[in-house]
This record gives sequence, structure tokens and C-alpha cells, in this order.
Amino acid sequence: MSQFNFIFSGDLREDALRVCHYIDEFYATLGAPTAEIDLAKVMGVVSGLAQDFPSPLGISNSSPFKKAAAFTASFSAARPILTPLPEPIFHELHTHQNSIIAIELSIDALEGAQLHKENGTLEILKNRIKMSKHFWKDFVGATSVCVPIHHFECLSLIYESLAYQENSTASYPRT
Repeated sequence: MSQFNFIFSGDLREDALRVCHYIDEFYATLGAPTAEIDLAKVMGVVSGLAQDFPSPLGISNSSPFKKAAAFTASFSAARPILTPLPEPIFHELHTHQNSIIAIELSIDALEGAQLHKENGTLEILKNRIKMSKHFWKDFVGATSVCVPIHHFECLSLIYESLAYQENSTASYPRT
């Protein structure tokens, strides 16, 4: 079992509330008004992932990268946040609020996540994922049009690669 430090607690209501609270805090940090959120869509994402997680390992045995990818893909596709982000801050990406929130929540959740390696060791992702502004813009654009069933694995690999760039000792040996 690998820990993902935000949702997938097993309590769907609590997970949905955490996501909504995260969204409100994100907007508040920007000095923006509270976002209008379609709660049914948030619940749909959380419950959909709990019932039909895209990895055959299921939620409890999947890596935190797969959890981040599943959340990012599903949340971006569902588009539960109706209020755009402030245009003066996010420019042409201000209407990509669902992808931006999904990525930022996933990055926050991966910081400190636990990886249970095949050899029985435990690795903790101590260092936060960082990326260039250019990469971030392209990543937001790409996730804003993702189809969960088709892009889940690619997003998982991207999160894994980004995390291992900042946490090289957590990476599997390269061959």
C-alpha cells in the first residue's frame, strides 16, 4: 500500500469535502472570490475512483503516482469548478481551473507520500515536485483535454518522473 497524502481515505464524503476545501483555499490565496463548485461532480470523481480505479492493483495497492494521475485525469475531465481563475494571474490559462487545481492538489499530495518498494523498503518523497513555467503551462494544457481512460498511464509516468527528479534516492535503479 502506498500513501497519497490527500484523498482516498475510504470516506467518500470526507474526501469530497477535502477537495472542496482545497479549492476554496486555493482561490482565497489568490484573493479571488469563492469558486462555484458542482458538488455532484466532485462526489462523482471521488466515488467513481473508489468504485472503478483505473489500475488493476486497485486504490490500496497502487502507487501514489497512479493515484495522482487518476485524480488529475478524472477531475480535469469532470470540470467541477465553474469559476475561472483570475485572468491577470493565469492569463490564457485562467479557464483551465480544473486542470490547474487537479495538478496542484496532486503535487501537494505527493509531497511526503510513501512508496513501499518491492524489496520491502519504505521511501518517502521528501522533496516537492518542481517544474519550469513552460513545462507547467504545457502540462496544464495537456491535462485540460485528457480522457481519463487514455491518459491515466501517461500522467502517472509524468508524476513519477517529476517526483524522482526531485527525490533521486526514491527512484528504482535505471537499467
